[in-house]
Amino acid sequence: MQTVYVQAIYLRNQCARPINCARSLAHAGACVFAVVVFLMSGCGSGGSGTLGSTALLGEDDPAIAGLPFVEGELLVQPFPGADAKAVDALYETAGAEVVGEIDALDLTVLRVPSDSLVRAAATLDDSGLIEAVQKNYQYEPEALPNDPYFTRQSHLDQVGAPRAWDTTVGSENVVIAVVDTGINDDHVDLRNKVIGGWNVYDNNADYSDVMGHGTLVAGVAGADSDNGTGVAGVSWDSPILAVRVGNRQGLSSASHIASGILWAVANDAKVINVSFAPLWADRVIRSAVQTAFNSGSLVVISAGNGGGTTRARGYREGVFVGAVDSNDELATFSDKGPFVDLSAPGTSVRSTTRDGSYQMVSGTSFAAPIVTGVAALVWSVNPDLRPATVQSILYDNAIDLGFKGKDRSYGVGLVDAAGAVEAALLAFESPDSGAPTLNINQPLGGSTISGRHRVAVEATDRSGVADVVMFVDGVAVATDRRASYLFVLDTRDYDFGEHELSFVATDNIGNASSPRSVIVTFGIPTATSVGSGRVIFRSPSNGDIVSGDVSVSVSVSDPDGLTLLEWFVDGELVFSQPISGESMGVSYLWRARDASKGEHTIAVRVTDAFGKQTTGSVALTH
Repeated sequence: MQTVYVQAIYLRNQCARPINCARSLAHAGACVFAVVVFLMSGCGSGGSGTLGSTALLGEDDPAIAGLPFVEGELLVQPFPGADAKAVDALYETAGAEVVGEIDALDLTVLRVPSDSLVRAAATLDDSGLIEAVQKNYQYEPEALPNDPYFTRQSHLDQVGAPRAWDTTVGSENVVIAVVDTGINDDHVDLRNKVIGGWNVYDNNADYSDVMGHGTLVAGVAGADSDNGTGVAGVSWDSPILAVRVGNRQGLSSASHIASGILWAVANDAKVINVSFAPLWADRVIRSAVQTAFNSGSLVVISAGNGGGTTRARGYREGVFVGAVDSNDELATFSDKGPFVDLSAPGTSVRSTTRDGSYQMVSGTSFAAPIVTGVAALVWSVNPDLRPATVQSILYDNAIDLGFKGKDRSYGVGLVDAAGAVEAALLAFESPDSGAPTLNINQPLGGSTISGRHRVAVEATDRSGVADVVMFVDGVAVATDRRASYLFVLDTRDYDFGEHELSFVATDNIGNASSPRSVIVTFGIPTATSVGSGRVIFRSPSNGDIVSGDVSVSVSVSDPDGLTLLEWFVDGELVFSQPISGESMGVSYLWRARDASKGEHTIAVRVTDAFGKQTTGSVALTH
């Protein structure tokens, strides 16, 4: 059996050698080779084989394609508005077993037989009920091999930390969470800083560091300082939560990282450091980062050590950090692309180790916690700031490097702790009384929609959008907490004819927009779109002119077995009956002479044994 978490992004998987040679850990087993429309099985951790399909636009990033993944696992998110019974029936149809959920992300974990993974994934995607499907990729902590040992912490002077400390050394009310491989809380520079944590990987309270990476990250962000020993962290007084999400090799899956972020949010972390990569295109982790942002926390993420360039834009709720050397030049290993927001020193950074000593290390893993510490300093002097404002302060006060303005190498530039703290002192968070801006992109007012129809809404707000609620005829039917805001609406659950679709967006302060509405017509589908069956009209033909009593003859079939036949005239159900078998001929006597002059639609809908429906229709003129 294989485990599946569903989220509608299918991946082509071809066993190949890892392509990211800059990473310190070897990929175990096989890896993903290219991202494509259908999720294929056969590789994974220790798997083998070649699988393929059509590539999805924007999902052909080689850095993502080279990642290992948890064998047989998919991350699955149904569309908001999808009927729960229909989704359960879909899982059964796909031969999948539900084995876990992450409720905060509307994420479901499925398990399917190994030889049925491709078919199951295709079934999920074809249903129209699933918004996203992705493999449960595994990510490495972004550390490079240790540099020679030095006693000097040049990175602190480089970002102006000593000048920032003249104003603040942090606050016990601004908690930093290190989502990583655990922390050695017995280290002399951490024993007074770590206030607890959780082992998400094993689901227990043992958050001790099993690999060493997390202790190094924690020391950079917030090692105990002014204590006459060891090193200084960026934010001296910020307590630290240890959230272990990695195994002994340092690998962590998307589901574990996302769960670790959510645990940190639930336990009052203000700044959350995630030094794994490449996370710029992972939808599940993005959902967790958005949830943190909307809850008042900020997630800082390492850019990655592949040394390559991606077209990915990341996501605005997270802060992606690249690395520079001691000369403010881009580190050769630092990944580049429009997703990079900010830079920080990432070479020869001295920090705390799992064995109680100190080491010099390099990598974007250690650039990220410098920014994490600076964000904590900013909040220490102005605790009322919103995450979006903290982001703006970090970006607006960065020291521009490279091309003028934001570029793909340095982002907006080198983080400036002193400048950010000074700006935070002067910042005023005006009360947010403005409601989110809301637009309905699909469907358009006056249009006719049918079957399972995708609904798209755009919502923005300076404090962040908490959720968007969809109403049908004044009744709330679905809530989406993830941008972009997409719903699925099954018109077959309502009477045919005109209906009002309304939407309300609420921001993180509680301001709600006025309802935005469109009037649309729920009609009969004119083409097979959901079921695997066929509806073929034998007579009369589409567009025929008829009169009197008209015998409408149809052939219906479905390889999964027929269970119900329904006839509609102009969208109104006029006859239904249980049926059986895989194919049959049926007919209906339509009394056209009793109908008004003009065009009329005769439709037939059949339901198969799995609840899937197939519809066909003809237009006849009387």
